[in-house]
Amino acid sequence: MLNKIIDAPITSQKAQRLYDFLSPFYDYLTRYERLSKAKGLAVAEIRRGHIVLEVGFGTGQTLIASALKVGNEGQVYGIDLSPRMLEKTRKRVKKLALTKRVDLQLGDARQLPYKENVFDVLFNSYMLDLIDTPELTTVLTEFERVLKPGGRLVLVNLSKGENWYSNMKLYEWIYSKCPSLLGGCRPVLTKAFLEELGFQKVKREIIFAGHIIPSEIVWGNKPK
Repeated sequence: MLNKIIDAPITSQKAQRLYDFLSPFYDYLTRYERLSKAKGLAVAEIRRGHIVLEVGFGTGQTLIASALKVGNEGQVYGIDLSPRMLEKTRKRVKKLALTKRVDLQLGDARQLPYKENVFDVLFNSYMLDLIDTPELTTVLTEFERVLKPGGRLVLVNLSKGENWYSNMKLYEWIYSKCPSLLGGCRPVLTKAFLEELGFQKVKREIIFAGHIIPSEIVWGNKPK
């Protein structure tokens, strides 16, 4: 299962520049991701009073949805690699008067600036498909570290299925020629990684964006 993931040659510096460039029209480009993100938030089961972290929050749409769910008793933290995404999200948070319950930082998922056992929920969407295969375990280990015992990890990513129409072989061929053309994202399979890290009740669901491109929603709980 793990060896079915092709490598991602885009560096973090190149990813930052790419997503700074994409930030003005990112919401339009990713409009087909809304269904999978909404499903991811549903299985996250974010409740009032929760402390939530979103890694790679982009333009802040799901982060704001989380902030509305936690209420005044909760707190939402976000970290992203792109300064322009950070700026855009800060403006949205301020406009909705959510600044007291939202904390945003610029940073890298490989080294999260948070203590151990802090968050009830960690939500991450369409970011691991940018991370090079050898670094996936590093990032997911960081996710596990900052979650509370019993906390839930929810991952939403570009993925692939087993059928001819969902195996993404053509997509991967195009990606191998020009990764930036596809936003630097290639299909990943993350369920086995969570199981190897000891997450419990790990589940995977496939959703087809625009009825064509498969995304996976993978979730599980850190052992208590």
